[in-house]
Amino acid sequence: MSHADALRVAAAVADAHRREWAFVLAATVRVTRDLDRAEECAQEAFAAALTEWPRKGVPSSPGAWLTTTARRRALNVIRHLGVETRHLSLLVEDAVAPGPEDLLED
Repeated sequence: MSHADALRVAAAVADAHRREWAFVLAATVRVTRDLDRAEECAQEAFAAALTEWPRKGVPSSPGAWLTTTARRRALNVIRHLGVETRHLSLLVEDAVAPGPEDLLED
């Protein structure tokens, strides 16, 4: 990638950030129902644009690309949180459960 191409991509990401940030964030908040988590996913989408767009070219609709990327990331985060919630109890020993020594008769 030439220096001029790198500058063009950086300018496209900066322009998309100015124009699309609020929309990308709002769309992602609707998925996560959590502003902090949505903001992280939106930021990751813009970071992904900095690595993907130089290789694949700036998409014809940068806002849609960013929104889709952020929403997919949000869905992955939610999916992982669900797995964590369901399985965490299997990994953490219950403090009130009797241990092996409690089961032995004196």
